[in-house]
Amino acid sequence: MRRLHAGVHEKAEVRDRERVGPFGGMVLMAVEEFQPVPMHVLVDHMRRDKSQMTRAVQQLENKGLIARAQSKEDGRAVLLSLTEKGFAVVHQLQGIVGEVVEEQLSPLDADERRQLLALMYKATS
Repeated sequence: MRRLHAGVHEKAEVRDRERVGPFGGMVLMAVEEFQPVPMHVLVDHMRRDKSQMTRAVQQLENKGLIARAQSKEDGRAVLLSLTEKGFAVVHQLQGIVGEVVEEQLSPLDADERRQLLALMYKATS
């Protein structure tokens, strides 16, 4: 896991034109996964405190990567979603993660990769 994290961090740092940083990248990918997502769900999913998440979302919103909208069902709730620019950053980050995972798995042959995927699937279900 450390190698994956270090590899992603190293490659993303070079390509991070929007200067979102590692935590900002994780927030963007979580928003993409659940959007439109209420702030409280994002806070719970990422296991961060509300004030830290609010600051991160504000920074990403100021960069034009996240948009806020009032919930039609609950006027008190704010829903977060990615902008087109935010989708582009997430797509880039997903590509970087794919590159790093491929580098880490390169010593494994096809059978070993299938076995690893089966074990990972079993562990997460």
